[in-house]
Formats: sequence, C-alpha cells, structure tokens
Amino acid sequence: MSWKAIDALDDARDATTSLLLPFDAGRWARLAFIALFVGGLGGSGGAGSNTGTTTPTGGGSTDIPTDSLPGFVTPENVFAAVIALVAVGIVLWLVWMFVGSVMQFVLVDAVVTKDVRIRKPFRERFWLGVRLFGFQAGLFVAVLAVILLPIAAVLLGSVAVTPAVGLLAIPLVFLAIALLLVVAIVMQLTTDFVVPTMIAEDRALLSSWGRVVPVFRAELSEFGLYVIVRFILGILASIAVGIAALLAVLVVAIPFAIVGGAAFLALNAANVALFSTVGLVVFGALGVLFVLAAIAVGAVVQMPVVTYFRYYSLFLLGSADDSLDLVSQFRSDDDSSAPDGPTPA
Repeated sequence: MSWKAIDALDDARDATTSLLLPFDAGRWARLAFIALFVGGLGGSGGAGSNTGTTTPTGGGSTDIPTDSLPGFVTPENVFAAVIALVAVGIVLWLVWMFVGSVMQFVLVDAVVTKDVRIRKPFRERFWLGVRLFGFQAGLFVAVLAVILLPIAAVLLGSVAVTPAVGLLAIPLVFLAIALLLVVAIVMQLTTDFVVPTMIAEDRALLSSWGRVVPVFRAELSEFGLYVIVRFILGILASIAVGIAALLAVLVVAIPFAIVGGAAFLALNAANVALFSTVGLVVFGALGVLFVLAAIAVGAVVQMPVVTYFRYYSLFLLGSADDSLDLVSQFRSDDDSSAPDGPTPA
C-alpha cells in the first residue's frame, strides 16, 4: 500500500533541490528573507557574553563608580524605558505577525512558480494576508478569553481564594494545554493547506476551510499521518537547524569579538569609561549589528527546511485533490498518484 503522505516526502525533496540548486545568491537571499517571517529564526540563539574581568593596566580599575554613569540613568527613566520597550516590543510583534501572514502566500507563489520575488507578490497577496492575520488573532483572543475568564471571575468577583479554589487551577492548566495543542494543529493545517487553497481557487479564508474540510475527511488517514510525520520531522529539523545556526553564529561572532576587544582597548587607553555615553554607543552599535547578523544567518540556515515543508504540504494537497494541485509540473514521472492538475500561471 502506498501512502501519499510518504510519497510526498520524496517529491518535496526533489522540488526543493531543483529550486535551490544550482546556487543563486539572490534567490537564496530572497527565500531566506521570506523564511525569516514564515518560520521564525529556526532556533538560532546567539549568546554573546562580554566578560568583565580584565587585568588592570595603566592604573585602570574594573570598579564602576555610581557617579560615572550618565546623568540620564535614573530609576524613573529606567522604568519609563522598560515600559516603552515593552510597548514597542508588542507593536513590533504584531507587525512581525502580520508580515509573516502575507509572507505565507508569498512563499507559496515562490515555490510554485520558482520565480522568487517579494515586493510584487506581497502587494498582490496583501489582503489575503490580512484575512490570515485576522484569523490568527481571533484564535489567539478566543483561547486567551477561555483561559483568563475563570481567573478574572475569581480575582474580580467575591470568590475567596482558598485551597479548594486553587485546585481548580489544575484542570485549567490541562485545558490551556489542550487548547494550545488544538490551535497549533489548526494553524498548521491553515498555513499548509488552506493558504494554497485560497490561492488556487481565489477564495476567502473561511470559504477555503470549507473547501478543504471534505478533502480532509476523504483522506483522513493521509492527513492524520501528515500531522504526525510533520510533527516528528519538525522536531528533528528544529534540532538540526538550531545546532547549525549556533555554529554559524559562533563563526560570525569572531569578527565582532575582535572589533569589540579593539574598541575596549582603545576606550581604555583614552581613559573613557566603558559605561560612558561613548562606550554605550559603540558597544550598543556592535550589539545591534551582531544581532542582525545572527538573524540573517539563522534565516539562511532554516530556509531549505522551510522550503521543503512547504513543498511537502503542497504535494500532499495536490495528491488528495486534483483541482488543488499547484505543483503537478514538479512531480516525478513514476509517481502513480500524480493528478492532472492545472499548471499555475
């Protein structure tokens, strides 16, 4: 017996290889940029720790007197800065999620046509991305409401907090875990199968869900196997990408460490305190550049995995329903399950 969810693995591998090779720097860079928003950083964790132990030279000291700090560093300013950073972080996270929603469609266009572009498909798929972002936000708010409403009822109501009431938190935790698992599966199915359906048949998101649900029912074992295989491969890929990205970031950190060490020696020779305005600007700029370099490295490392998984879902969807096959032209000739789907424009 041949499983479509297994056969699609080989087709996805061949299509990914065909897209990425021969190597083209521009294509890889654009795909990495798309993958950055679609798949996150892929587990790259660049930890740059600056040791504060130095040998005193020329009468220098490692102690940092309080009066050497800039005048604007006060408890009130620090608190205001933390609040501002949190607010900016929330806004940036929402923007990131929205751009990622549009990029889901951009990625499908890229792997289907093999013409990897960003600006044109981003404009064309903008409103589809708005619908996907709204769907994601609605799920998040719904789950948050289910979890927080009982807590709010206890805190804002006249219910006394007793050990018996505290025991109610246990089923609430299990409920939260179950809800998060369901939402994760729903979002995975949405990005993997509903997004291509929206493109293939020019449908809205909820209409596309209504279109693919009968496909899921007809091929329940195939899509159930897909969820399991996708989950296992996702864990293995995350580990592999994380290790590869970490090693790459360590290599990237070498020139930054050299430049940072030279800057530290130069500031020390000029009797400029490390935590002075000049020192904070110099090392802050180096830190920002290193973070950007680490993000770029992580995006490049995870890009082949993100591309492969997108091909994987497209091949399975096309095998399950001919009219939703966007990658029929990439199937191997000996694939008996290959449908005669339309070639995308």
